[in-house]
Amino acid sequence: MSASPSCRFSRLCPTAQELMIRLIREQFISCLSLSTEAPESAWSRAIALADPTFVYCTTPEPTIRICPDSYPQLRECLRQELTKPA
Repeated sequence: MSASPSCRFSRLCPTAQELMIRLIREQFISCLSLSTEAPESAWSRAIALADPTFVYCTTPEPTIRICPDSYPQLRECLRQELTKPA
């Protein structure tokens, strides 16, 4: 995988942050067995706390991915923030 520019979540514009939150939610909700009822604000807070890095991968097709080094912290922040008692 060839990767070029990277960017932390906190450096993205609000529109791009919203898109990344939706994509992360889709990716992590099933693998962490999280409730689909968690409010958007909880997802936003967890992702902002983790502040993952995204990389723009240029091969085989251009895509944006979460940097592998960011996965453990992101997963832990999601687990902690989204499983808190209401």
